[in-house]
Amino acid sequence: MKPFSKLIAALSMCLTMSANGQSSPIDIWETLLRPAYFAATELIESGNVISLKTPYRAEDATVTPLSITASFAQSSARSIDKIYVFVEQNPQPLAGIFHLSAEMGRADLAMRVRVDKYSNVRVVAVLNNGEHHLVTNFVKAQGGCSAPLAADFAQAMQSIGKMKFRLLGDKQADNTILAQFMLSHPNITGMQKDQKTQLIRPAHYVETVKIYFNNENILTANTGFSISSDPSLRFFFKPQGGGEIRAEVVDSKGNEWQQTFMVES
Repeated sequence: MKPFSKLIAALSMCLTMSANGQSSPIDIWETLLRPAYFAATELIESGNVISLKTPYRAEDATVTPLSITASFAQSSARSIDKIYVFVEQNPQPLAGIFHLSAEMGRADLAMRVRVDKYSNVRVVAVLNNGEHHLVTNFVKAQGGCSAPLAADFAQAMQSIGKMKFRLLGDKQADNTILAQFMLSHPNITGMQKDQKTQLIRPAHYVETVKIYFNNENILTANTGFSISSDPSLRFFFKPQGGGEIRAEVVDSKGNEWQQTFMVES
């Protein structure tokens, strides 16, 4: 079963019981999420490996900015191999699992997420030595998963799958450069109404994004609908002598897209 769906039924039942006054508020993290994804795993909360930046009160719950910064460079000796992002109170709490390569140079990531109600946002970084490091921020926002799409739906579907890629700023002293990958996709949550028919649109969202540089996989993102519409992902990589970025995308309806972009050194 997919990691983004295996807890939804249990989560919905717990939230319904809490809302109906049948029980005290559920600790989603300790009751469901931590046992499901990190059972018997120590989660270190030192703050020495990664830091998390989010707004305390989001201006727009549908596009809440989130950035993760690593405290050390990626290398074969020490690297962050995987990053989990959770929006704890969302109907689909796991926003994404990001698989990183040492060749990226840095494990920093930035994205936009939906926040459906006041929630802890948690990030777990998994190191190549097996350590798991946890950071948590609290975000005040509401309605991010049920809010109508900002763009016209028909227009959004016409441009679905279109991609952009750009480099941001100059190459850094460690030979890394910041890049941004952008994808046109409505990332429908299954909670949003069609404004004309008043019917709920079925969920339809990006599930996998793979980024290759010169045929080497540098980043894979397994995502769900807690990622905002028109997903945007910022990350570092080493352009070396230049070459080709290739992006491969698959969504929840089985649609596949691929596009290449040339990168100069």
